[in-house]
Amino acid sequence: MKSKTSSVWEGAMLLTAAGLVVKLLSVVYRIPYQNMTGDFGFYVFQQAYPFYAIAVAVAFTGFPMALSKMIASEKTINDHLIKTSFWTSCFLGILSFLFLFFTAPSIANIMGDARLYMPIRVISILFLFIPLSAYLRGMYQGYGDMQLTAVSQMIEQTIRVSGILLITFYFVAKGYSSYTTGAGATAGSVLGSAASGLFLLLFWKKGIAPPYSSQAKFRVMYSLELLKSSIYLSLSALVLGLMQMVDAFLFVNLLISKGMDAYDAKLLKGVFDRGQPLLQLGTVAAASVALAVVPEIANLMKKKKHEEIRSLTALSVKISFLFGGAASAGLICIMKPLNVMLFKNTEGSLALAILCSSILFVSVIYTSTGLLQGMGYGRYAAIAIFAAVIVKIAGNLICIPFWGDLGAAVSTVFATFIAALIQFIKLQKTTRFLGKRNVPILSYLLSVIAMIMAVKLWLSGAQAYLIEMNSREHASILALTSACIGGAVYLLCMMKFKLFSEKEWESLSHSVSMVKKMKSRFKKGDHK
Repeated sequence: MKSKTSSVWEGAMLLTAAGLVVKLLSVVYRIPYQNMTGDFGFYVFQQAYPFYAIAVAVAFTGFPMALSKMIASEKTINDHLIKTSFWTSCFLGILSFLFLFFTAPSIANIMGDARLYMPIRVISILFLFIPLSAYLRGMYQGYGDMQLTAVSQMIEQTIRVSGILLITFYFVAKGYSSYTTGAGATAGSVLGSAASGLFLLLFWKKGIAPPYSSQAKFRVMYSLELLKSSIYLSLSALVLGLMQMVDAFLFVNLLISKGMDAYDAKLLKGVFDRGQPLLQLGTVAAASVALAVVPEIANLMKKKKHEEIRSLTALSVKISFLFGGAASAGLICIMKPLNVMLFKNTEGSLALAILCSSILFVSVIYTSTGLLQGMGYGRYAAIAIFAAVIVKIAGNLICIPFWGDLGAAVSTVFATFIAALIQFIKLQKTTRFLGKRNVPILSYLLSVIAMIMAVKLWLSGAQAYLIEMNSREHASILALTSACIGGAVYLLCMMKFKLFSEKEWESLSHSVSMVKKMKSRFKKGDHK
């Protein structure tokens, strides 16, 4: 018979694995989209995307987690909670739809481009389908069924990505405008959300989770608790979406106010938006690995096992630093060939390289937000994210008029640094996870420097004697070989300098063994 801790780990690892695939799909589709529509078409899509990103963060991450925690904390099935959560999600979804649909022209005008109202209106339809998926995912997770949530995430993202690319290919082939194509592409997100909701509803009809009683009453206290918890639990997923939202409203407007032609400003925004898939790509490993060890924090807090909390916090933060820092440095080193490989040319490479510096800080934010929430300090995580948004707005207002896309990149880096610093300080004050431990800062820096030198030497030598970066194919070879060499050198340095202790390796190995066990059970059909 499985222990409760084992079940918690398996559920966490399952959702983490699903989240990893979902993030990778979310990264991959943007590259062919930009290749098909160009930088201007990419600008149109990315202006509407933050509305989707923020909605999904709250509805598909925060709300299900909040509802599942509330259900799990109830000793018996609470019909009042179930009814309240359903109507709360429906009310918020309909309200959000009505607001976005009818204010789309005004929002587009505030963004500085009246024609953006079409993709914004299409994305508003998404809010009619989100409540069902959010509610059912929370229900299933609350009753301990993580597989339905994981599968629904996969279905949603697969249909979404396929829909976006197929619709875009058709619209581009037919010669539709960038705005019409962008509106059509956002419809792919609506299709994905609808499919996910229908899938979950199918199992609901089969009686996987008990329906609520018609006699149950709506309770305001449950609704308010759901809203508060949903926002807190979705904060880490909201970081990049909020940064994009600030840029969506300020980037083009500030450049136009300084005298730049409107079309050129929008085109530059499209080039700058190339950085979004790179940021997601760079944070996938760090966020996923770190989140795999976070769920135990809440259990350890209840048992008051302070030493274990310190150890787990130290390991989680170390993972975010080691992988986030390496991803930042690696992407900066290969930015030019990578830019050509993915997006056909080197435009915006310097701004994208600066932007990639924020990968380290976003990785720390992902990890520390989860840790603080597990310890019951979600309010501090909220304060940190709020501070990041304020800094980002101020940074854009100050930097973009003088430095353009470089200013937008600098403001993102500084904003994420502030949020990471606030959370890091709170973690240290709460757990003293640094303490007298041997923090391998010098070894870490030497590992990163060794990786950078190896990549730079290879790029210099390859371009001088072997491969000139005069085509997309050559740039691809340079980028991929550089990434392999840099990764190999960094891993060798990690082992040489023993950046992970034996005890930490054991903790990581435990996570891997849980994944293998989970796969074995899934193949055998043991889904309960």
